[in-house]
Amino acid sequence: MFSQRQINMEENLEVKEQPIESKNPNESHNEFIDSLIEKVNSNDFVIHFYCPAMNTPSGGIGVLLRLARSLKDHGFKVKVWYEPRFDQKASMDASNKAKKRIDIFDRFYPTWVDFNISDLEFVPLGNDSDIQLTNGDTVKAVPLKVDTQDFLLIPEGFPNIMEKTVQVSCKRIVLAQSWLYVLSGLQNGQTWQSLGIKDVISVSDAITEFLDTIMPGLNIKKIRQGINRKYFQPPAKRSDKFPCIGYVNARDSIGQLKLMNMIKIFYMANPQFRWIKFVELSNLSREEFADRLKTCAFVLYADDVAGFGTLPLEAMACGTHVIGWASFGSKEFIKQNNGFWCNSGDVFQMAEMMGVAMDKWLSGEMDMEDTQSTYESILANYTVEGESDRMIEIMEQYKKERIHELERSKKQ
Repeated sequence: MFSQRQINMEENLEVKEQPIESKNPNESHNEFIDSLIEKVNSNDFVIHFYCPAMNTPSGGIGVLLRLARSLKDHGFKVKVWYEPRFDQKASMDASNKAKKRIDIFDRFYPTWVDFNISDLEFVPLGNDSDIQLTNGDTVKAVPLKVDTQDFLLIPEGFPNIMEKTVQVSCKRIVLAQSWLYVLSGLQNGQTWQSLGIKDVISVSDAITEFLDTIMPGLNIKKIRQGINRKYFQPPAKRSDKFPCIGYVNARDSIGQLKLMNMIKIFYMANPQFRWIKFVELSNLSREEFADRLKTCAFVLYADDVAGFGTLPLEAMACGTHVIGWASFGSKEFIKQNNGFWCNSGDVFQMAEMMGVAMDKWLSGEMDMEDTQSTYESILANYTVEGESDRMIEIMEQYKKERIHELERSKKQ
């Protein structure tokens, strides 16, 4: 997920550790603990998010920032920490022009999200040095600083960050959005518990099940991702939809090849449908994506490694029918009556199901009103309001748990 050239975490994620002990010689240990408890009670703490610095659309980063947004909107102090990414071309151009080495880093500011981030505090990690960004700004990259009463959220695929922060005294929490990356970077036999972390926020039943199996004993709290109905709405009438099939390109070359193969097999097996168009939905703004999706009669869902998978829900919200793999990550909302579901990874079955689905749609067998009612019953469980409310509820639970932990650390 990261480019090779970055500010070196081994050197620059220097954690300024705050042990659970007072630095005031006139303050007893228990008095210090009481002061920490008071800070937690009064929300006098910071919720830190470690975030991969990707400026291209990413569902995982979008969810992370949306949770940060919700917490800030509810009065919590929030900071988003990131590793500045080295921009090789910009650095080379600037160095050639200046006749000396100049390092330039990408400015991390994901404008593709569909909510306001202008007042979120983005902090570049570094060693108290000024760095130049691609937009011309100079900012100070600083070491991570956390206090004992703070909370630090780390995405599941970054055990290096978990390991580097193993000595910090704040509560660390893993934000788990993908079962695929859970074991990424962990050494054989290593677990999150062995890195001192037992608290997890999971975004799907599948991830929770996966974690319960491989790392039993974690304190997992589930949150349901929300679909922004500001953008994803069904068209007013069926005639606003076209007999075309939308798709999002796969993450990797193998996935892209599978997708292209199933489209070609569809045409080969259904010569009567060679006039049907496939519409790519990749690399669009949220608004453009939603507008294009709602014009499609169908959308392909060929992601067998998603930790949750919002595309089927976004499609349902637009009245667009899903032809997709019944993947592990999406199993909590997949029902027999809410899509044309196939065995995960089965290219031939997907191609066959496209023909079956298009036949039904063109013949008028699919009642738009009844189908949308089925979709809405699923979508009621996945709202941005519910996601935000649940995140606040989880934060209040963590506050109570942290207070209990601090109480237990008092000296008798």
